[in-house]
Amino acid sequence: MHGHAATKALAVAVVLTLIGASPAVASDASGPASTSTAHTAEATAPTPGSAPAPAPDATADTDPDVSQGVTHAQNPSVPEGAAWTEHYLPSPVANRNGDPVELHADVLRPAGLPAEARTPVILISGPYLSHAGQQADEKKSFTGPSMRHRAFIDDGGLFAAGYTVVFGDLRGFGGSSGCYDFTGPGEQADVRAFVEWAASAPWSTGRVGMYGKSYDATTGLLGLADRPAGLAAIVAQEPSWNLYDYLYENGIPAENNRTTIDAYNDIAALPGIDHPGTVDGVVVPPDTERYRTNAAYEQTHPECAAGILADTLASDRASSFWSARDTARRAVGSTVPLFLTQGWTERNTRPEGMAEFLDAIEGPVSGWAGPWDHYSGNDVDDEGHLKMGRAGWIDEVRAFFDAHLLGAPTHDPAWALQDNEGRWRLQASWPGVTRELTAPLAPGSYVDTGRGADALQPDEEVDGSFFGTAPRDAQSIGASQTLSTPVDEPTRLSGRASLSLRTVGTGIVHARLWDVEPGGVPTLIVEEAAPLDLSGTTRMHLRNVDWTLEPGHALLVTVGTTDSLAWRPSPSEQTVTIESGEVTLPLQATTGDVPTEGQPAPFLSTYLADARWPVPITTTPSFTLADVEPTPAPSASTTPPARLAESGMPWSPGLAVGGAAVLLAGALLVAVRRSRVGAGIARGAGRRGPRP
Repeated sequence: MHGHAATKALAVAVVLTLIGASPAVASDASGPASTSTAHTAEATAPTPGSAPAPAPDATADTDPDVSQGVTHAQNPSVPEGAAWTEHYLPSPVANRNGDPVELHADVLRPAGLPAEARTPVILISGPYLSHAGQQADEKKSFTGPSMRHRAFIDDGGLFAAGYTVVFGDLRGFGGSSGCYDFTGPGEQADVRAFVEWAASAPWSTGRVGMYGKSYDATTGLLGLADRPAGLAAIVAQEPSWNLYDYLYENGIPAENNRTTIDAYNDIAALPGIDHPGTVDGVVVPPDTERYRTNAAYEQTHPECAAGILADTLASDRASSFWSARDTARRAVGSTVPLFLTQGWTERNTRPEGMAEFLDAIEGPVSGWAGPWDHYSGNDVDDEGHLKMGRAGWIDEVRAFFDAHLLGAPTHDPAWALQDNEGRWRLQASWPGVTRELTAPLAPGSYVDTGRGADALQPDEEVDGSFFGTAPRDAQSIGASQTLSTPVDEPTRLSGRASLSLRTVGTGIVHARLWDVEPGGVPTLIVEEAAPLDLSGTTRMHLRNVDWTLEPGHALLVTVGTTDSLAWRPSPSEQTVTIESGEVTLPLQATTGDVPTEGQPAPFLSTYLADARWPVPITTTPSFTLADVEPTPAPSASTTPPARLAESGMPWSPGLAVGGAAVLLAGALLVAVRRSRVGAGIARGAGRRGPRP
């Protein structure tokens, strides 16, 4: 568990990992972008696996001129095999004060290609591409294009394969003017502008893919939702599916609620580089005045920081501010192919909103998902272990882009999934086939005193990131405790569980699911908090999860006040009585699992140790997870479906059954539900060696 030395320090660390990766650097100026029309997708770029005919690179004794193209020999920030130029283009949506917004882009083309040679484009767009540094002023000795995602660019052989890479600064960041917009209409317009500009450039085939992790994965979702001309594929690692859910949990402020915005205001204020540098005797000019002026926009317009701080105080998801940032709503019907990663145990960009987004779209979806933290698919730890536990990330991404941008053969979508035992399997879609089981919840009462992260002193250390300062005993785990009988066969929770509660009193309710081992000690699977509805009936969805209960293990559902460090609730200090309720669980058998290669993610052992409640549970079991009919298993069907990904659960009419009657009868409401299952599980083409 990470200690909580200082709440702000932890929150800043968490939000700045929304960044996810490498240092950032930037570029210089060329003239305004042309407005040429979009080209067709017929590629004059090299075919997959071939390389463009090389031309002599500029030598190190040539002064670098970014308007003509700068190579690695002239500036070490430029990837080998690339030539760097810099461009500006207008955003179609003005700044919040009415000023026009000018966007900045660094373009990396395969070195030696004629200016008119057309290639597909991979766009990376986000807030972390400043020349001065990714998170803070890194006091760089010279300017240059960003180092972000450099492992993917280099190890993926993008330039040799005939790709152009574009780094696009969102408004307010890097060399773009304006106030940053936190995925609002301005940033949505910026992403559209970058895609359409890259697709219509005279050196483009007209086909654009987007790649990113964390915030620059979230911009990929913005593109997928808006479907600008030329956008052909998205790779999104650990995105935030909806930034409302990053700052709030059903209206409850997240632990990082204010420090997130403070951190982005600091990043937006980073300057350009105002001094020349020398590399191997070659003078690298500073950022141009144009770049530096745009970079200083937030500093010269303090209303930018003040405005976004005020706007994000809106805690109502239905407010106009957050409605304009509802990416899932705008993504309905999109058919742009998506390749994603999601850590179920993420402490940063959690899987909230994932179900709604995947349910909204209609294009093919592939993914890696498992028990890891905020990592890229190719990240390794200090001992050289892959942080997700599976080799071949870069190869699979290249196969995905080659298919959708270069015209290589396509393959059916597939999900590679790691469970809480560290086992990997393949499925055609996620969650696949599930059955819903609805069981009554035990009554109980509690005093709503939980303050979450606000209960900690600034320098207080705790022994866990999931549990706060409340005593840990068999009662404090939850006022309402509902335990299943142990399962006889491996039983998987896959999707979103939901609860319906009938209560008296006002305050916050905290619901958790636990995996209880044979000795009675529980491990946290998933949790959610929400304010109780004034009507007396509160319905809540828990986060997405994929968790297997082993034989002899049981499922525990607890409801009570919150001591989770994830939130900053305002407790009512009133007694809350849980009169009745139900939990609905998406269950799945493991008999049809298709194993695939992979090792346990190193973070899994950390999570299991952190999430273990130290006291055995003595609650008497009151329901069973067993099914009277054969439990469905994940589909390996090759029959094309109507849709390729689904992870939501519509509310069952059974939830309206009177809770007291259900409890007295001990009834179980069981329904079989079949997710729309994707096409076959064939994996991508043969670019599949392990990567360091």
